[in-house]
Amino acid sequence: MNPIKIINGHFDQVSWVNSIDCDFVMGNNVDTWKINVSSNLTSLDACLAIMQPEEIAAAGRFFHTNDKNRFIITRGAVRIILGKYLSLPPETLKFDIIKNKKPFVVNSTNTDLHFNISHSGDWIMLAVSDLEVGADTEFLNHLFNYKEIMYDYFSDPEANFIKQKTPVDRFFLLWTRKEALIKATGKGLVDNIESLPGLDGTHTIASDIISSTDDWLISSFKLEPDYIASIAYDPSISKTSFFSFNF
Repeated sequence: MNPIKIINGHFDQVSWVNSIDCDFVMGNNVDTWKINVSSNLTSLDACLAIMQPEEIAAAGRFFHTNDKNRFIITRGAVRIILGKYLSLPPETLKFDIIKNKKPFVVNSTNTDLHFNISHSGDWIMLAVSDLEVGADTEFLNHLFNYKEIMYDYFSDPEANFIKQKTPVDRFFLLWTRKEALIKATGKGLVDNIESLPGLDGTHTIASDIISSTDDWLISSFKLEPDYIASIAYDPSISKTSFFSFNF
């Protein structure tokens, strides 16, 4: 199969603006949203009120309260945000999954809306685009024993990069890039994840590694001081915007 390009880079400065400044119109752009769990706990009942019965049942199966609350806040926020893009009441949205658990809205005539969700710790991230998009965020847990699994997921050059300084930060930087790419393509588990390039720069790989014939641009940034994030999207995207959501 023909080779494809993976371009890895950074957003050095990300300006998060209030959702009131979003026009909720897709047009060759990626809108990235962040939602804090703790600051929105007073809206749990409002979220439950717009969720479908199967979602409420799924929430009830969580053992830990923190996980349950994050699930409810995620579903509520995603329904409200996507409802605005689709001009549909949030409680009417019906979701399904395609290959490898990639979600989509079933009851929308807008087939050009794509989204991807990630969460870690106290934060949720949602990326929305009119082209395929993938998103991943991770809490920078400096107690994490990255050494045990580093060589399972990273190439030798990547492992050397991680070991130079701030190793946990570098580990999760590369990890979010690989995860965002996997989620963008709907690939699911990749047997040779170490072959997905995570270092800065332009890389050429065989298209069958990721089951994609498209080139990808992966941009990394700080979601919060202790959270790293990456989004993967088509290099033809002309605009990226960042919004902070509160109920």
